[in-house]
Amino acid sequence: MEDYQKLHDLQRNHMNDDFHKEGRDRIHETWFKEDTVDFWRHERMYKTIEPMARFYNDKKWLSIGDGRFGLDSHRLNKMFHIDVFPTDISKNMLEKAADSGMIKKFGVENAEKLSFPDNSFDITFCKESFHHFPRPIIALYEMIRVSKTAVVLIEPNDGSVLRGPKTILRLFPKLLFNGIFPKVNHLKKNDSFFSNPANSFEESGNYVYGVSRREIEKIVLGANLKGFAWKGFNDSYVKGCEFERADPHNAVFKTVNAQIKKMDSKCLRFPLFFDWGLTTTVIFKQEIDNVLKTQMESSGFEFPEIPRNPFISRE
Repeated sequence: MEDYQKLHDLQRNHMNDDFHKEGRDRIHETWFKEDTVDFWRHERMYKTIEPMARFYNDKKWLSIGDGRFGLDSHRLNKMFHIDVFPTDISKNMLEKAADSGMIKKFGVENAEKLSFPDNSFDITFCKESFHHFPRPIIALYEMIRVSKTAVVLIEPNDGSVLRGPKTILRLFPKLLFNGIFPKVNHLKKNDSFFSNPANSFEESGNYVYGVSRREIEKIVLGANLKGFAWKGFNDSYVKGCEFERADPHNAVFKTVNAQIKKMDSKCLRFPLFFDWGLTTTVIFKQEIDNVLKTQMESSGFEFPEIPRNPFISRE
């Protein structure tokens, strides 16, 4: 068996076992409460796609890696009244959600080999699952294949993949301290200069894979797609926030808010040195509607200029 197949099995078993694991039911219960700090955190992430969700609210959506009771599809439907078909590699929590009536239907799918025909859905949505896939780029091409209009990713941003002067500016302090003051920097022998919190593995066996703007740009250029939009934002997790109320007077809520604002300030004031922790990326298969583009730009999205391949028609 190939290693990536073992990783698929690990992820499937990890999610299915989580449904039965002792003590996890207490965490699961918090996922359905809408007054917690944790819900507030995730609501902020969903709201990044509000212009798209409003514009395409009458279209057919697909969610990938939606194994936590189909919560992505449920919340998107509740927030934006869109029809989302939830899928995941594991079935236990999706079955429970369907039995309870929270979702109407679902699919058990390997993101790297989706069973749907080309252009089956208008929009494919993947939130915080892409980085769990053993071969995420293959999964992304599958998402592009089954989508008619666009693919949406909400994922950790790999800020270590930089371009131009940013690379030098961020690398220089690490080179300086490692070369002149090695004891101060405490870098291990095999540490990368481009150290990133995402350079790690999770207990389910997967490597935490960050998304980078340059990587998406290359995929768009290579597949001759219509373009992409990118929006960076920050998040903060404090252990136990699942059980705390999102109340301005709550200490945990105030801490999370303060940490996010601090990171936002650094990214806005010193963009050459600090990058956003997460990104919402939209990859377009169809020409981008000018009205939608304006609305997305007003909400903070950037639309990098994508040159057309002069040797291939982009009809």
